[in-house]
Amino acid sequence: MLRPLKTLAPLLLALLVQLSGHAQGKSLLWKVTGKGLSAPSYLFGTMHLVCKNDLSFAPAVTNALQGAQTMCMEIDLMSNNKDKLQSLIFNQADDYSLRKLFEPSQYAMVDQFFQDSLHFSLAPLDKAKPFMLTTLLMMKQVPCQNQDIAAPDRELATLATTKNIPIATLETVESQMALFDSIPDKTEAEMIVRLVQDIKNNDKEARVMLDTWKQQDLDKLYKLVIQSPDLKDYQDLMLFRRNAAWVPQLEQLMSKGPVFVAVGAAHLAGAKGLIALLRKEGYKVEAVN
Repeated sequence: MLRPLKTLAPLLLALLVQLSGHAQGKSLLWKVTGKGLSAPSYLFGTMHLVCKNDLSFAPAVTNALQGAQTMCMEIDLMSNNKDKLQSLIFNQADDYSLRKLFEPSQYAMVDQFFQDSLHFSLAPLDKAKPFMLTTLLMMKQVPCQNQDIAAPDRELATLATTKNIPIATLETVESQMALFDSIPDKTEAEMIVRLVQDIKNNDKEARVMLDTWKQQDLDKLYKLVIQSPDLKDYQDLMLFRRNAAWVPQLEQLMSKGPVFVAVGAAHLAGAKGLIALLRKEGYKVEAVN
């Protein structure tokens, strides 16, 4: 259960595809040149979880990765430190209880949903942060069985490893979890209730988003995502501040040689996205079709 959590977060689907209204073209792969770079680097926008039969990379993507000196990701997906992960997703404070975050009737509804759909009760998870429930619900929205779920960014990292391409990260697991911890637990609990109450519609929207990602239609993804109320108050926290913090790191990496950057597609576009921010710094960033 724990391994997929490394690539997930509250508001996952929205975070991965939140995009700006500026037309960007139908591409997830972007070439970065100029400003004295010795060779092109590339940005690639991912979904963190898809069905295995939906997972394929165009030759342009694999060629860009294989030509890179370094691969850069959001966090380290190749680590297998389960003890650290457990310490981050469980709250061991004596007065903490997951159940207490919900109204009794709402907790009963969510618990029943987990029993009916995921075949286990919430009782053993009473020390879990709401993040864990959101993660499990988002995994359920991937339209295939757990054993058939794949993580594109992890697959790319595996390919990089087989090619002896070193992997750099933009954040630590701890710093990423700290972002999610800054959202009040009660607020996350309210999001979970809304998700369960409207699960059929949310499942449908998740599948439409996945199909749109496969079509590389960034403008349509934006139109889908802006309908989500849960991201409205956290765009700056989850996207814009992180993008701004990543740009100096990417500049330093790219100055040393070609880099293949794989991050959630949310971070590519928009006036405060990586494409626009790198252009503002003087780089030429263009779609690879």
